Amino acid sequence: MKRRDVLIALSGLAAITADALYPTAAYARELSPIELPSSFQYPNGIARTQDGTLYVGSVTNGRILQIFPNGRIETLFPGNSDIFAVTSLRLDEAREILWGASPDVLGTPQSNGEIVRRPGRIFALDTRSKKVLQIIIMPDGGFGNDLALDRNGGVYVTDSSRPRIHYLPPGATQFQTWAEDERFHTQLRFGLSGIVRRPDGVLFVTMYSDGRLFKVTPRTVENPVIEEITLPRKIDGSDAIQLASDGSLIMLEAGIESGNGRVLQLRPLEAGAKSQFNVLASRMDLPVNLTVAGQEVWVTESLFRHRLVPGQQKKIPNRFFVRRFMLP
Repeated sequence: MKRRDVLIALSGLAAITADALYPTAAYARELSPIELPSSFQYPNGIARTQDGTLYVGSVTNGRILQIFPNGRIETLFPGNSDIFAVTSLRLDEAREILWGASPDVLGTPQSNGEIVRRPGRIFALDTRSKKVLQIIIMPDGGFGNDLALDRNGGVYVTDSSRPRIHYLPPGATQFQTWAEDERFHTQLRFGLSGIVRRPDGVLFVTMYSDGRLFKVTPRTVENPVIEEITLPRKIDGSDAIQLASDGSLIMLEAGIESGNGRVLQLRPLEAGAKSQFNVLASRMDLPVNLTVAGQEVWVTESLFRHRLVPGQQKKIPNRFFVRRFMLP
């Protein structure tokens, strides 16, 4: 796998564009980060309960932490041969189900130099019993990247290797193709990445490799309406997204080319409108996922870039953190 492909996969996980080039830069106030256990490496998927408990998953081994509001940290799930990576976590709190995406991002090197990858899958955990409720293999060898939930317990999944958004109806065991469009196709390695659902049913999805953003509006009978939202500039690795309470979109820019990962705020979210970015945070090392509650934003920063620099691969950071920000 090429260096760029590994970077993309981990965000799917030196600045060349200065923050001064952005239309606005009202930075978020950074709060004290949450330090993760020394045995936990490369955080990615993250979700939050209403009482402030966080769930954080690792992209390298499938382990999921449960971080309580008082600071106590436990292992909710240790990871196993079926759940070996966690690129996304979304919580169905009403049903006490934690949904996650587990694509084989790193793969297993073979003696001949080939990288073998296990089929990607989506999983569901019972947050009380900690038991695995479901493991569903992605259709057609797809790469399930990020998740969004609806009020009925249905699950939407972005497929990074095929131009599709999948949907798992409540109680179902197989995905349906909810939306498929050539505009979701990319000549680069990874396509669809972040996804979020608005209360009115409208979805927003990002394209990782080429930085585009789409609004997807469902219809009763026909296929959903898909509209591209014109961005002020191309995003350098557009990863996870979430909605803020004011309706703006909080976006992660991994910084694949620049090395300068950012948290961005975008508004308005209408096709044809002149959307503007606000830079909330910058100079991050491959931010990969986030969750938002009220004015607070929690971001998993993967700190993975060292493994892609010759001679630095084994210099694993001593500790990993969840970064915290207060929206302006």
